[in-house]
Amino acid sequence: MEGDVRPELGGDGWRPLFTPQRTGCYVNDHCVVRAPDGRWHVFGITKATPDVDPHQERWFCHGSGASLAAGGFEEHGRVCDFGARAWAPTVGFDGERWVMLYGPDLLRAAVCDDERLDHWREARCSLAGAPVDGVLRDGMLLRLDGDTWLLYSTGKRGGAGAVSVCVSENLLDWRFVRFALRTAPAARKQPPWGATESPFVFAHAGWYWLSLTWTNSFGGPADYHETLLFRSTNPFDFGCFGGGDDEPVARLHAHAPEYLRDPDTGRWYVTSAGWPHPHCGAVIPGSVAIRELAWRAAGAG
Repeated sequence: MEGDVRPELGGDGWRPLFTPQRTGCYVNDHCVVRAPDGRWHVFGITKATPDVDPHQERWFCHGSGASLAAGGFEEHGRVCDFGARAWAPTVGFDGERWVMLYGPDLLRAAVCDDERLDHWREARCSLAGAPVDGVLRDGMLLRLDGDTWLLYSTGKRGGAGAVSVCVSENLLDWRFVRFALRTAPAARKQPPWGATESPFVFAHAGWYWLSLTWTNSFGGPADYHETLLFRSTNPFDFGCFGGGDDEPVARLHAHAPEYLRDPDTGRWYVTSAGWPHPHCGAVIPGSVAIRELAWRAAGAG
């Protein structure tokens, strides 16, 4: 290992990265990617009105900007407005095309070839062997190596929440491998839809880190922003969380965060976004918010 470090919120606080105006009035689960030209793009759940009605979330907003530090991303048009529910986009680039995967029903896919990431078309995809056949919720892509992609998503394992991991070599045809993280039945949050929301996996300091927002969704701002981080040397296995020996390595106040390293500066950032309703208390209502992420040595004051 490169060192026993822990992430914590850093910098001067949250600031807006992207705020839709024409294509929606808030952003919930989202993803941020960097194009080959160095421009950053954000895609996220939205809809036209601020009320909490996830069944009406049927397209994604899209913004882009030159700098994570500067923020103020410009707004593009709607993405994946294909008439079905559209939740939690995740995007990968294989060197030739962009692929977006999303749920929450049957796994759906769209592909894009243009450098502005504006024009997406539906694509065939498959998911074999999943616990609930073909269903994806809160998916997140990680490129493991030159040939292999991993797809993490949330759901249930029996009566308890869990994060599953699937594998693909082409970003469109997926097969279930195992549960990357399980929760014990006695874990304190077990809503019917699963409390292990918005999984995000990234590598740092010799570890794979799994972040998830541990929420019942309607328990107030503290519950809505309870993000836990686990770590492992194996991206397929982060253990079982039940409030005992497998306590998370870190806790952050953020909802559905993404973790980003700017290759030009080496600085780390974390995002947060969510419903603008008062019971959720989004850190910047209506916006994808961003702030620096600090790495502190374990035991440091």
